[in-house]
Amino acid sequence: MELRALPLADKYRRILDTCEPFLISYPANWPFLDLNPFGITITEDHRYTATSLRSRGVVDGLHQLDAVTFGDQEMLMPRWVMFDCGEFPGIVVGFGRRARDLPLYAREAYRVVEDDDAFVPLSMWVAIRCAEEGAWFGHNLSSANLILKGDERLGGLATLVPSVGVKVSQSTRQYGATQWTSKSIDLHNKLGRMHILSAYTPAHTHPETLAYRIDVNEEELVQSLLTDYEAPSGQGERVIDPYDHHAIRALHDEIERGAEWYLLRTERQGTLPAKLHLNPVGARD
Repeated sequence: MELRALPLADKYRRILDTCEPFLISYPANWPFLDLNPFGITITEDHRYTATSLRSRGVVDGLHQLDAVTFGDQEMLMPRWVMFDCGEFPGIVVGFGRRARDLPLYAREAYRVVEDDDAFVPLSMWVAIRCAEEGAWFGHNLSSANLILKGDERLGGLATLVPSVGVKVSQSTRQYGATQWTSKSIDLHNKLGRMHILSAYTPAHTHPETLAYRIDVNEEELVQSLLTDYEAPSGQGERVIDPYDHHAIRALHDEIERGAEWYLLRTERQGTLPAKLHLNPVGARD
């Protein structure tokens, strides 16, 4: 399946036309990855290994992205974590541009004002390979739309990148974790049906974190990128308010006893975190 041949929404086509994909991973991993995901070639000059000094500028850019995205959430990623968990054993996939193609304020944010040729990562999806065959864990998703302004923002960047990243990984099962109050839950759900593995996760820095599993389907990976995409609109059998601590714990207790739920959709609440509509596994949407 080639992405450019599909009826993509304009915002995604704009990203493909104005940005270039990149990969950071140890070269021994490369033969096991799809370096031409959906017909989008990751060229050799944009394949990096964090064990080489050639990657230093791109890695620095990733940490600027991470600081903007997670610096106020007590989840800022130390450089050693990015290396140990993502850049060496796993993958970092994203889209970027040369510094010369960015506005001055963005170049200042990335600290590349003096280097026109610097390749600047405008997004990243970090994933870690699991011991389970074909399984990966999505660790981090960031985009420069918190840096870019107005018409210079790249709408859809945080939707396109994980879809491409999952394809690069060639995973059949995608795991992840996110907070109930996260504004990004809907982005995770666009990759496929999210089976809730835990609703309350005290092993995490933020206990009210849900862990999930997506059984990867190539068509589902791209469906949200198409012009005719319609988000699910049904009423879930269970609706969770992200601030309802008792409901979250009750759901988790049920899961511990063997209940299986999946996320149907999110429901916006103005500026507040979205409500989550859940259905039991086996129910019809």
